[in-house]
Amino acid sequence: CGKGRDLGFGTILNFQTKIGTGMGEQMLSREYYYLGTQLPIDRFLTFYYGHPGFHINNILVMMSVQVFMLALVFLGTLNKQLTVCKYSSAGDILPGQSGCYNLVPVFRWIKRCIISIFIVFWIAFVPLFVQELTERGTGRAILRLCKHFLSLSPVFEVFSTQIYMHSILNDLTFGGARYIAT
Repeated sequence: CGKGRDLGFGTILNFQTKIGTGMGEQMLSREYYYLGTQLPIDRFLTFYYGHPGFHINNILVMMSVQVFMLALVFLGTLNKQLTVCKYSSAGDILPGQSGCYNLVPVFRWIKRCIISIFIVFWIAFVPLFVQELTERGTGRAILRLCKHFLSLSPVFEVFSTQIYMHSILNDLTFGGARYIAT
């Protein structure tokens, strides 16, 4: 798999930084501008998703997670500092609560968002499970998923995506991509 190469975090960091800064330089090039303005829409979308769009999508996903976490911190602070309106069992706001803030719908929305994130997370593993299920059976499919999670591969994917995001944004902001021996 690694062709005799070291597969430690340092090596992976260098390789993915090299890929990310290279993509950043390509995004700044005249060729990408020319292709973006001259291709018909069907070819442009194929080109975009196959090249810079994949990395831009990763950047947007990581930034949206950071903004979501910041919003959760702010809402947690509001919950601690403000008086939140109380509801009756019928779902109506109880009378006589002057100066309360109706944050319950916001908290419900946050709960739905978090549940949907977990649902999408599990749906992402359905193709792997079905592939293993059809090829090797139920026991092997479950074992494969268990090994997948015990090896912390989802955490590694977050690590990789953050490396790509950081290296592309640094290259787009400051430039200076250089050769990294891997």
